Amino acid sequence: MSNPANSSAYNTRIYEIVQAIPQGKVMTYGGIAALIPPPVGVERLSYVRVRARWVGYAMAACRDDVPWHRVINAQGRISQRPGHGAHIQRLLLEQEGVVFDRQGRVDLKICRWEPTTDWLLARGLLPVPADESSPKSSHQRLL
Repeated sequence: MSNPANSSAYNTRIYEIVQAIPQGKVMTYGGIAALIPPPVGVERLSYVRVRARWVGYAMAACRDDVPWHRVINAQGRISQRPGHGAHIQRLLLEQEGVVFDRQGRVDLKICRWEPTTDWLLARGLLPVPADESSPKSSHQRLL
C-alpha cells in the first residue's frame, strides 16, 4: 500500500491540519496521521503501519502555502532530505522561536501543537490519542 486510493482528498486533510499549526509549534508525521481516520476500504492495522509515511509523501508534494517546516519526525528531529531542505527547515523553525538541543532535537513536550477536540471534531478528524502527547518508539506506537 504505497498511497491512499484518493491521495488528493487525503493530502487535503493533511494540509488543512498543517496550515493550522501555529508559528513556534510543530507536529510529527505520525501525530498528524493519527488524527485522520483510515480511508474507506483501508484496514485499520494496515493504515497504522503506513499513515505516517503517507503524511511524509504528502509533505514532499505540498503547495507553497503549506508551512511544511512545522512537521518533524517522532524523535523531535528534522528528517533528512536531499539538498538544503533540512537546513532551511531548521532556520525557519528557529525564526519562529523553536529551540533545538545539541543533538538537533525539539522538545515535543514544549513545542508540539495539539489541536482542541472541538477543532478536530468540526473537521471530521479524530481526537488526539493519549500516546501522542509523549514520544514513543515506533513499536510502542503500533501497540
